[in-house]
Amino acid sequence: MQPLLAWRCIGWSDLTPNFFVVASSGGADCASPDGWVVDGALALIELVLHLGDVSFSVHLLARNEADASVTLCRVSGLWQEVQAKESDVVRYWYSTTDGETRPCSPVASGRRVERPRLVNVMSFENG
Repeated sequence: MQPLLAWRCIGWSDLTPNFFVVASSGGADCASPDGWVVDGALALIELVLHLGDVSFSVHLLARNEADASVTLCRVSGLWQEVQAKESDVVRYWYSTTDGETRPCSPVASGRRVERPRLVNVMSFENG
């Protein structure tokens, strides 16, 4: 068996949320990718800032806990917890088009977590 080529295979895990960013097809450059898979909120922020004027939509690539099936869920925004000044840890949440807001933390994803005060970092509604 030959090893997988990095440019033809993308591995992912459930340790952090994986976002699938899909570029719109209107006027796309043939040399540009159709989309990107990014690992976590910080990578999503970095990619979106890099894209500039490119139109795109964001989806969460997630595994259903009940039967291990994989789903794509449309993401409408990225949020940051309002923290006390002595805390250096930035915690992110994402919201979906079905109105749910969930933490980007893998520990909290399997259980109900009380939603803290949040401030919007990015909105993906018009993508």
